[in-house]
Amino acid sequence: MSSALKEKLTMEETEEQAFARNCLTPETLSAALLVSSNLLGESPVTDVVLELKRQTAAINNGDMTRAENMLVAQAHTLDVLFAQLASRALRAKHMDGLQSYMRLALKAQNQARATLQTLTELKIPKQVAFVKQANIGNQVQVNNGIQEKPARTRKTKKMQNELLEVEHGKRMDTRATGAAGGADPAMATLGAKHRTAKRRG
Repeated sequence: MSSALKEKLTMEETEEQAFARNCLTPETLSAALLVSSNLLGESPVTDVVLELKRQTAAINNGDMTRAENMLVAQAHTLDVLFAQLASRALRAKHMDGLQSYMRLALKAQNQARATLQTLTELKIPKQVAFVKQANIGNQVQVNNGIQEKPARTRKTKKMQNELLEVEHGKRMDTRATGAAGGADPAMATLGAKHRTAKRRG
């Protein structure tokens, strides 16, 4: 086992298990792919693993510089792909070639847009709103954008329960005594002592 890949063995772990755990880390797998594809020339795998671990540790500590640089480089690459594919589409002599190149060009353009959107969300994360009460019955507009100044909510006094007849001029109890009409005030509603003792029916 290479000395650069050695890690502390746990009490129950054998040397082979530690080696397997070490080889299956994301950094080691990426380094194996990079070295086997000859993208890095004759660089040793262990040096590539250590560099990838250093970059991973930086991201884990909150330094997103490497991720931001990667996204910008990918957006530039996708932009170049879009330009090349669009120029090939314009030079195509048949409709099938034009459609194929334009479809690929627009896919590259869409990927560049998505890459830049991801970069924007890294730089300016979306704010999350926590809602105390769900409003299921009515439509609600939610704005997740960034506000210059937070909106100040005004405290509203809770309305006390009031009788509808006081507020709207309507009676809830249809058997209650109503006020006399304005046309003939002499014929006011009969009181309790002027009613008949026995009702018909």
